[in-house]
Amino acid sequence: MFISLSLNRLSMATIKISYELDPPTQIVKEAQGLSVSKSLTHALEANASEVGLDAYYGALRVAIAKARDQLGNELTAWRDAVGKAESSKETPKTLKYDAEDAEEEEE
Repeated sequence: MFISLSLNRLSMATIKISYELDPPTQIVKEAQGLSVSKSLTHALEANASEVGLDAYYGALRVAIAKARDQLGNELTAWRDAVGKAESSKETPKTLKYDAEDAEEEEE
């Protein structure tokens, strides 16, 4: 994963996040609408020289929060897709064994 903050006096600052995932091939086939690599860009709504530092840093916090939320939602979708695929691999015997281990740990 690559995260950058681009500052340019002539243009608006932007936050760019790029990621490339390497999930198992079967999961990629089943994960409809999910991309294994993506770049997200969020522009700051303020320029430090025009609005002052307080407003600029406020806009920076908002842009970072938006970027974090969007990235979190996309990675959560991948986590769910991988989790569903992995849970289907477990056999009833494995699940029974895991349940017995959990009971022993509670005691």
